[in-house]
Amino acid sequence: MYNDYDQLRKFSSEISQLVKYIYFNNLVRAEQELLQLKNKLEKFGEIGNGFFNAIKGAYIAMKEKDKIAFFTRVYRYESPEKIRELANNFKNEIFRSTIDDYERGYLLCWEIILRTLSELKEQYPEYLLREENTESTSK
Repeated sequence: MYNDYDQLRKFSSEISQLVKYIYFNNLVRAEQELLQLKNKLEKFGEIGNGFFNAIKGAYIAMKEKDKIAFFTRVYRYESPEKIRELANNFKNEIFRSTIDDYERGYLLCWEIILRTLSELKEQYPEYLLREENTESTSK
């Protein structure tokens, strides 16, 4: 279990890059990177499936402008501090004894997603406001 966990941790930079593409609405590039990532994760079985489905879910939420999806709500409404707190909660859950491999991979990826999102919201807080102003003027 820990070997796969450690191996998946090596994908942190790729997940962080995908989150950046999603954050800045470069969804075409995100989709290209997702396809490559899926191929790399296939060898990990269920833990890899969970890991991949977490980032794929974040991508789909933004692509479809799903306002009730977890990623979208955190992206739009939560502070960087709250997002870091959520990331810590996910990290703590990864080592729960009753967790299966799929869920472990899923939570690991979400921890990485949330840490990256927190950093982006600190570095580029005005980006979200610009996006919302664009949406309201296009209606």
